[in-house]
Amino acid sequence: MVTVDDRTGVDVSETGHVKGNVGSWAAVYIIIAAFIFGTLALILGSVPLWIAAGVAIVAGAAIGLASNIMEQAY
Repeated sequence: MVTVDDRTGVDVSETGHVKGNVGSWAAVYIIIAAFIFGTLALILGSVPLWIAAGVAIVAGAAIGLASNIMEQAY
């Protein structure tokens, strides 16, 4: 069950944590990893890391879209 915190107005679960499902958090972590790959690719000049970064960003975006990540923002 999801409730609204009276003090902040934020939707929270019964445990007091902000709402978000596993798919949404997986998308966030994958996109963060993609930016790390991209940073390393830029520093090292590695084409395979650039490709890995691009694939990870697309995969993270697809998972985020599939898990309705933006519906959980409000």
